[in-house]
Amino acid sequence: MRYFTLLDFQYVVLLVFLGLSGLIVIYLAFSGYGHERGRRKRPDETEDYPEGIQVERNRIPPILIFVYIAFILWAVGYVIVIGLRGKAF
Repeated sequence: MRYFTLLDFQYVVLLVFLGLSGLIVIYLAFSGYGHERGRRKRPDETEDYPEGIQVERNRIPPILIFVYIAFILWAVGYVIVIGLRGKAF
């Protein structure tokens, strides 16, 4: 049993908050990325190569953009925190 019982409750609230916010971010990322099945392709969206090979230019999924931005923010924050505190270990 912990000495501070409120600490467990804080961890649970933090876990629920971060989990729900993560689910909301993932939902928003994929809801903005439309899946049009019957849409005609514009000529500039596909590239034709010899022997009938076609390559489509698709958009970057928003979830990857969120991952890239989160990684950059984490790296900048890590550099700032370690710069202020001193050695990493």
